[in-house]
Amino acid sequence: MKLISVDNLEPGLMVSENIYTIDDRLVLPKGTVLDENDIHRIKSHSLYNIFVEDEKQPVPDKSEEQVQKQPDYSYAEKIRNSEAFIKFKQDIENNARQLEESFKLIVNEKMSLDIEKLTEPVYHLFVEAGGTAGVFDMLHNLRDNSDAVYMHSLNVSLICNTIATWMRLPKEKVQLATAGGLLHDIGKVLMPPDLLNKRDAYTEYEERFMKDHVVKGYELVKDKDIDPRIKNCILMHHEYRDGSGYPFHLKGEQIDEIASIVTVANIYEAMTAKKTYRAPICPFTVISRFEEEGINKFDPNVIMTFLSNIVNTFIANRVMLSTGQTGEIVFVNPDHLSRPVIRCGENFVDLSSRREVSIVAVI
Repeated sequence: MKLISVDNLEPGLMVSENIYTIDDRLVLPKGTVLDENDIHRIKSHSLYNIFVEDEKQPVPDKSEEQVQKQPDYSYAEKIRNSEAFIKFKQDIENNARQLEESFKLIVNEKMSLDIEKLTEPVYHLFVEAGGTAGVFDMLHNLRDNSDAVYMHSLNVSLICNTIATWMRLPKEKVQLATAGGLLHDIGKVLMPPDLLNKRDAYTEYEERFMKDHVVKGYELVKDKDIDPRIKNCILMHHEYRDGSGYPFHLKGEQIDEIASIVTVANIYEAMTAKKTYRAPICPFTVISRFEEEGINKFDPNVIMTFLSNIVNTFIANRVMLSTGQTGEIVFVNPDHLSRPVIRCGENFVDLSSRREVSIVAVI
């Protein structure tokens, strides 16, 4: 076995160890005998060195007929067809139903508000998804399974846990962010069901009425024996640093640090999820919005950490461009995170220099 630069790779070399991306995604498994396509795939992930066996092997003969028989699954399709995703989907749906029951019992004062017990399923889901490297692989493929409160709350909690971990916050704050994300919308349990499940966009009056969920949620927990920072997440998760949020138009440092994490997670999850009145919004459209609003509306540490990490979760994903072309994301532009480089067949499209072209869907 020897360590070799990716620039010196040749067809016939056998991979000695599993090859992973910088965010722990499997590129090629141990034992793969490299062909030209494998080498191109390794280089597209900006890897530097890999371990290979000393002796070269015959390159597998992938005839045209064999290639045609192999389904050309995208990265997302492979995730959705995996046993791990199928189990994760079943578990998060079961947990959403359990969370609904728990929230309703808490609201009716038939169950105590036990943070540790409520968040325990979230940590199980986090581990089941593969930690920070796998959470978004799972969530990005659950876009048709969100709802107004319970699945949304679980998703936001998982994203909050991931952001706090990316920020390298101490364990206590990661736990607070996880709990804050799970409970942030508990006030919606007090909203009329016909409004929560409405199939059309809210009217201006209905939107104003729905904004009361933050105050109602806070009033529900203000006297409970839970950390005040969790209460702040419920009350402040719609506040923005420029004062344009609600209910109190707080600015800058007036907004709780943990609540700032929930704000970003809540917006990303809500916008990229399917609603009864609209299809999911492309994640890169949401990332572009975050780039534009940036530190004016969001905590700089939170938003910069989130953006610099979230884009890397899309490496190797197949996307559709506004031109109708499809291709794989092979490189993230650090100065234009929403505009990566896409490999379309033999051509590369650098969206940072092709401003008239954009990503319209992850497929």
